Amino acid sequence: MSDQTFGLRTSKGFAAKLVLGVTGFAGSIFFARVLGPAGYGTFGTIVAAANVLDNPITGLGDACKKRINEPDVPKGEVVSMALLTAIVGGISLSIIGFGIEQLTGFFGIRNGALLLALTLVGASTFKITQQLLSGTGQFGNAVGFDMLRSVLTIPLQVGLVVLGLGVAGMVFGLTIASLVLVPILLVSIGTLPSIPTRETVESLWRYARFSVPNGFVGATYSRLDILLLNGVLGAAVAGEYKVAYQLVLPGTMLAGVMSTGLFADVSAKSSRGESIDTRVTNNIAFASLVAIPLAFGAAAMPTDLLVTVFGPQYDSAGPLLVGLGVYQVIATQNTQVTSVVTGSDRPDIGLAVDTITVVFNIVVGVIFLFEFGAVGVVSATILAALVRYGAYTHYARQFASYSPLPRPLLHQLIAGVIMFGVVELIHSWWGVRSWLDLAGIVGTGGVVYVVALLVLSEPFFIALRSVVTDAQEQYLS
Repeated sequence: MSDQTFGLRTSKGFAAKLVLGVTGFAGSIFFARVLGPAGYGTFGTIVAAANVLDNPITGLGDACKKRINEPDVPKGEVVSMALLTAIVGGISLSIIGFGIEQLTGFFGIRNGALLLALTLVGASTFKITQQLLSGTGQFGNAVGFDMLRSVLTIPLQVGLVVLGLGVAGMVFGLTIASLVLVPILLVSIGTLPSIPTRETVESLWRYARFSVPNGFVGATYSRLDILLLNGVLGAAVAGEYKVAYQLVLPGTMLAGVMSTGLFADVSAKSSRGESIDTRVTNNIAFASLVAIPLAFGAAAMPTDLLVTVFGPQYDSAGPLLVGLGVYQVIATQNTQVTSVVTGSDRPDIGLAVDTITVVFNIVVGVIFLFEFGAVGVVSATILAALVRYGAYTHYARQFASYSPLPRPLLHQLIAGVIMFGVVELIHSWWGVRSWLDLAGIVGTGGVVYVVALLVLSEPFFIALRSVVTDAQEQYLS
């Protein structure tokens, strides 16, 4: 895949992610206000638990994504293994999840076990087929399907919540939208299923024996905060955490698309013995392009952001927002170095690093939770993210020669500081009394960040011009 093709596909994927983010964000405002912190936190906890439990499915999905792009592996057999895993795994994990909730009553709502099972089946089946599409190199289209699912999910959920179904309506909407798109995803992959041979099963198992536990560990790490907060401090605090996370989540959109493409590119090139240095360098340089201004913007006016967008019931979540903004900057870099290591066919390294990270996060998170409350949980997650970043960077630099702090990334940090100063000045002088005030300050900050980058960073200007030129050639010529 050429640099131009990669850049154009990344921009297409990011555009889809942007639509996805706007749609999801609009929905989150409605749901957070209507359901309140407790209801919104309960739904977030159900989804988080499903994302942890479904990892035997998505872990094998990672193996399928890795193998389907390799020239010596029959693609139809990989598709068959993915479908079989989705069916058998979905039923088995739903039974396990149902039993756990029945015994513990962790979610604290009626029919919590059934809601967990439905979320598991819908989300895991969608994700494994989406992973297959991404593995074929169509990572921009894979993100597009995620956008389409969101576009379908939000209206369904709004209608069901308005009808009085509450958290159950949220789950029903997500499950229906997920399952409806699975047949279309399979058609887009463009490969008919075929009976897997022993060689294909063994090839997938060699990767899956690490990717399955690694996925479980990784999901536990990414969902630990909200599960801890719900279990110890209650659903309302989990709801505050979720709305704060929603505000900084757009920072991961570009990085997510780039890491997916990087994984496919590294997988293909490493299997052919080709260099990946240039691709890795470019990804590291621009993965945090969106996360950095969001983090600085959140730090400048956290409480006004939360209260204006989600309502006064979330006014105590400001410190969580600031901490999660910092975390997302680190996370965007983590997604890239993780793709380098796992794409180089070393899931064993990923398993070791993520296991250490999760153990560290659990131990420090529990200590900090009882010492500092919800802020302590976020602080522990930031420290764990730094541990993870350091370990993955160490191994990634064994597969690719690159600088962990390239000049474009440094320029973005400087532009973020400049933007923070301007936003803080305007916010202190004018304040936020309405949506119009908030939009004006946020828009000004965005303009300052982009202008500062255009002045400071020639690579940013070149990359932007290249993407625009490629898009014009493909769509307007």
